[in-house]
Amino acid sequence: KERGIACAEIGPNLRGPLRRHVWVLLFPWQRSKYALSNFTNRETCDVCLGACLVLSTMLCGLMVQYHRRRRGGGMRGTEGWGGVGGRWAGGGACRRGTEKWACGRYNTTFASTTSRDRTPEQRERTLHQLSSRTSNKDSTTPLSQTTLLTMDTNKVTEADCHTAHLTPQLIISKKRQNDEPHTAAEISWFIQQFMKGNVKDYQMTAWLMAICLNGMTNQETAALTEAMVQSGEVMDWSLCESLPAIPHKVDKHSTGGVGDKVSLILAPLVASFGLLVPMMAGRGLGHTGGTIDKLEAIPGYRTQYSAKDFAELLLTETNGESGGKEPVGVAIVSPSQDICPADKRMYALRDVTGTVRSLALQTSSIMSKKIAERPDSLVLDVKFGKGSFNSSIEESIELAKSMIQTGELCGIRTTAFITRMDNVLGYTVGNWLEVRECIEIMRMGESASLTTLCWQRSEDLIEVTLALAGQMLVQGGKATTLKQGITMCKEHLLNGKAWKRFKEMVRIQGGDLTCVENYPDAKYSARVYSTQSGWITSIDSMEIGLIGVLLGAGRQTVEESVDFCSGVEFHVRPGMHVHHGDHLATIHTERSAILENAVRRVRSAFTFSTEREKLPLLVTHFLTKESIEHFDDNVLRQI
Repeated sequence: KERGIACAEIGPNLRGPLRRHVWVLLFPWQRSKYALSNFTNRETCDVCLGACLVLSTMLCGLMVQYHRRRRGGGMRGTEGWGGVGGRWAGGGACRRGTEKWACGRYNTTFASTTSRDRTPEQRERTLHQLSSRTSNKDSTTPLSQTTLLTMDTNKVTEADCHTAHLTPQLIISKKRQNDEPHTAAEISWFIQQFMKGNVKDYQMTAWLMAICLNGMTNQETAALTEAMVQSGEVMDWSLCESLPAIPHKVDKHSTGGVGDKVSLILAPLVASFGLLVPMMAGRGLGHTGGTIDKLEAIPGYRTQYSAKDFAELLLTETNGESGGKEPVGVAIVSPSQDICPADKRMYALRDVTGTVRSLALQTSSIMSKKIAERPDSLVLDVKFGKGSFNSSIEESIELAKSMIQTGELCGIRTTAFITRMDNVLGYTVGNWLEVRECIEIMRMGESASLTTLCWQRSEDLIEVTLALAGQMLVQGGKATTLKQGITMCKEHLLNGKAWKRFKEMVRIQGGDLTCVENYPDAKYSARVYSTQSGWITSIDSMEIGLIGVLLGAGRQTVEESVDFCSGVEFHVRPGMHVHHGDHLATIHTERSAILENAVRRVRSAFTFSTEREKLPLLVTHFLTKESIEHFDDNVLRQI
C-alpha cells in the first residue's frame, strides 16, 4: 500500500480520465467515486498506458530495494535472492572497510520456521536485530541462539569467511542442481553442522539422495572423506618420534567376502619385517564375515581401544631377532565410537533410505576409517563375484579407482588388487574355524606334511595373502618388486616369524592361545556326503555365507551375537574329483533344529562337471593411480 501511494504521486501530473484511472487502479475501494462506464475508447487506451507506467514504476522500486539489500541488508525472498524462500537471509556483498565481518554475508537463517510462522514478538525481535546490525557496522552483537550458524563476531576466522553464508538448504540445492561441485569448505561445514545437530537427519538424507542421484567428483569425495575423519579422533603418531627410526605405516583393506580371513595372517606377516601395521577391522554383517568376530573367538582377546592406546599398543616392545628390543608393530582392533562418528550416523541413514549403493558414499565410508589411522600407504583388496557386494568385475574396478583417487588426494599412497569371490576363500567358514585355519598356515613350516596339507586345502587363501603382503613390502620400502616381496613373505610364513608375531599380537591384546589344542567343539555337527561323482567346478560362496548366518556364525543385524564354534568345514575344494558318497563338508552349530536344512543347502551349493575344467584366475587386476594392469598369475605360480 505504501509503495502504491508513493507511485500514485504521479497522479497530480496526469490530466483528465488518466488520472482518475490511475487512482482507481491503486485504490479500488474508491471505484464508486468515478463513473468508469462513461469513458471513451481513447480514454481507455490512456488508462492502459497509465497502468503500464504505474506497474513499471513499482517494478523499478522493487529492483532498487533488491539491490539495496543485496549490498548489506537482508530481505525475505526467494532462494535466488541470496536467501531461502520464505526466510530471512542476508544477501549481498562484503561490507568493505570494516574489520568485522570482512567476508561473507550476515547470515540470519532460522532453523525451524519462516518469519510469517513466528509470533509477533519474535518478528519484532528479528527486525530489531536486523536494523541494529545494518545501522551499526561496528556492532559486535552475536547472532541469535536460534540461528543455524553461531559465530563470535570478535573472532572471525578465515574459514568463517568462506562459510558464513552457508545454510543446509543452500548445500542441498547445490548438489541437487549439480551445476558446480561443492568446495571442501562447504562439505566440511555441512558435516560439522550435522554432528552439532544443526543439520537435521531429514536434511542430511536429502543431501545423500542428491549425491546418490548426481554423484561426486574425486575432489568432492576426498573432501567428504576427510570431513568424516575430522568428525572424530585421528591417530596421533607423535609417539613414534622417540624411536631411532620411524617405521613405515602400511595397512590393508578388503571389501569383504565369505571365508575372507586374510588379515589374520597378513598383519603379523608384514609386521615381522619391521613395518607398522595399524589395522582397524569390522564385524560381520549378512553373508560376509568380520575380522573382529574371528579374533574375539580367542578367549580374552580385546578389540576396543582409544586412538592413543592403539598407538601405544603398536609400540609395545618385544624381543627382536638380534636380542634387542623392537616394537610389536601390529594390532587389529575395532574402531572406537570416537573414530569417524559422522560415518556411523550417515550410514544409519543410508541403510534405511536406499542410498547405500552410491560409489562416492561407499568410497568415503570405507576410506574414512582407514585414513583416520593416518598410514603412509594402503593396499586394497576389492572383490567381485557371487560372495561379494560387487557382482561384476567392472563395478569392482570402478570402486577401486575411486578409493585409490581418494587415498592419493588425502596424501596416502594407495594401490588395489581385484580378486574373485565366487568360491569360499580357504576351507573353513566360521569364526573359530577360520582362526584355526590361519594358525595352521602360520605353523605349516613345522613339518613337511603340514606344509603339503595347507597348500592343498588353503592354496587360494595363501596366494591372495602373499600377493597383498608382497605389495605392502614394496610400498613400505622392504622390497623392490612384487615378486621379491612375495618370495620374502613366503619365507617368513615357513620359518615361523609370522606365527611368532601373531602370538605377540594376541598376547598384548589380552588373548590366550593355550586353548588352540582343546578349543570346545559346537554342540551339534553333521556330515555332508556327495550324491554324485565328478569334478567340483565351484562352491557357491553366497549360499555358504547365508548358511553360516543360519548356523549362528554370522549376524543379520548389528545387535545380534555370533556363535564362535559354528560354521562349515570343507574337505574338498574346487578342482578336485569326488565319487558318490565322498565326504564333502562338516557342519558345526549350536542349533539342532536347522541341521537337516543346512545339510541339504550345503550339498546344493556344490557344482559338478563330468570333465575337468580350468579354474578362473583368482587375482585378475592390479591398479595404481596411473594405470590398470592385468595381474600376472605366473608371479604366484612360480613361487
